[in-house]
Amino acid sequence: MTAAETRRLRATLEARVLERAAAFRERHAPLTPDRMAAGVGFRWRTAAIAGRDGLLDAASGTILVAEGQSPRRQRFTLAHEVMHRLIEQDGELLSDLHEAYEGAALERALERLCNLGAAEMLLPRAEVERALAAGPNPRLVWELAARFAVSEPAVAVALVGALGPGALAAVFGGDPLAVYFAFGTGAPARGTVLPAGHPLVAVRSAGLPHRGRLMLPGEVRVERAWARPRRGRVYLLATGVGAAGG
Repeated sequence: MTAAETRRLRATLEARVLERAAAFRERHAPLTPDRMAAGVGFRWRTAAIAGRDGLLDAASGTILVAEGQSPRRQRFTLAHEVMHRLIEQDGELLSDLHEAYEGAALERALERLCNLGAAEMLLPRAEVERALAAGPNPRLVWELAARFAVSEPAVAVALVGALGPGALAAVFGGDPLAVYFAFGTGAPARGTVLPAGHPLVAVRSAGLPHRGRLMLPGEVRVERAWARPRRGRVYLLATGVGAAGG
């Protein structure tokens, strides 16, 4: 399979996952946790899960969601596990997924597709694209989260999906400033600390927005970045993200 064919197949996979998620939302609305789980023939409950947000236990017909998290995060985790089940039930989609990826890349692709599908269930792509019509703005992360009663990470996933390849959404906080969460191309790992002189550190200290190029940890070059401070955090949306020199 050529690189172009692989890109087309991956785009097709994403489109089909979004279609499945949208159809599930329409069929089972309003998407309460009980209705989401029942939509794939499961129950759900919170539980102590070491190192994971959620777990789909097919043997008992139960979706386990990590306890101690916010209701919004638990709802996204539940939607993510529901997407795992929906993908498992689609033999053609699974076959194409295995054709496009293998090994660790397959696991990463599956997790990304489940995140995209979960975001689509809770925050329709059409609404995200409408919000982006005026251009990328980091304030969309908290505004859409409040409007649709979803977590900020769920909004970040939805924004990255709508912005397309080379997009990134992230939130930084703490002292020193570090990654709270990040999704998309070149996403730094949770907990990655930014150096003291980094432009995003200046965004928080000065309380002023940033727009333009910047570098992220791991020598990740960002051609177009929009960053805004809010309540001690820095919200970032970016496009044109890639490795330096790449």
